[in-house]
Amino acid sequence: MVYRVGILGLKGHQGVVLNSIPKIDDVVLSAVADDSEEALMRIKKHPAVTSDTKFYRNISELLEEEKIDIACVSGTDGERAHVLLECMNRGIHVLSEKPLTMTLDELSMVKEAYNSSGVVLSMLLTMRFSPSYRKIREVVTSGIIGEVCLANAQKSYKLGDRPEWQKSHKTFSSTLAFIGIHPVDLIRWCTGREFTEVMAYQSNVGHPEAHDMEDNAVMILKMDNGGSACVHLDYCRPMKAATHGDDLLRIAGNQGVIETFEQGSRVRLITHERKAEELTLDEPMDEFLNFVNAIKGLEKCEVPAEDCFRVTEIVLKARESSETGQPIKL
Repeated sequence: MVYRVGILGLKGHQGVVLNSIPKIDDVVLSAVADDSEEALMRIKKHPAVTSDTKFYRNISELLEEEKIDIACVSGTDGERAHVLLECMNRGIHVLSEKPLTMTLDELSMVKEAYNSSGVVLSMLLTMRFSPSYRKIREVVTSGIIGEVCLANAQKSYKLGDRPEWQKSHKTFSSTLAFIGIHPVDLIRWCTGREFTEVMAYQSNVGHPEAHDMEDNAVMILKMDNGGSACVHLDYCRPMKAATHGDDLLRIAGNQGVIETFEQGSRVRLITHERKAEELTLDEPMDEFLNFVNAIKGLEKCEVPAEDCFRVTEIVLKARESSETGQPIKL
């Protein structure tokens, strides 16, 4: 069987799928849809595109005209729930942008559709496939740092020239949800702990040109073992910085501490018995190849649907906390 892929939107991490397609013998790029003619023109130069690849300005039209087996749902936050429902109703496997939905009501509808669809659903939580965070998960789950007491995570980005859809809460899920979902997922995944409560704040203090898009956000989360986690997010990284982003993750246990450094690219460990040492990292993992193999039944999906639903729920409730000024039970 040859798996036919449709790219539904060019506004996210669709490169994860596009860059992987030429490496997989039984996968082809059948069609691409986006409302930007300029974006479609750029994508036509990608190695995944063939003479048979079709292009559309409308996602619904693509789904009506083309028979696809796998969809990369990578449009705006505001349209995502509708597109996910369309795909699941058609029996199309979905690798989605994050968060899954804009609201908790939409999340319930998507979950109900998924449960009766029989499709494989995953989300582009790309940081799970980075060698740094895979090493942290390996060490923490081995018990080397003992009982997890505290986790801290940071995502700091250059604001740059943001697309219009990110400047309105009608189409943008908020900074807490849009980028906060990555560190929330990493902390759960690396520690094996669940969150039971969240308090959050976000605002736009210094970048009026971004309109509704928040330039700062903070989440304080309670873990199920009594531990704490803090996530801080910003779009304040100076333009002269060497890299677009500055990601950090630090997990402290009662026997040691493990953390990233150099924008999340390297990892060091210190324990009561071992001096600080940099750990050797493995090669990165291909998320889309893993997704395809999960469809085939050859591998477990590294980002299973239940995790996608849970972390989306957490960040949407964090956003609710920021709006009400009250902690929210999870």
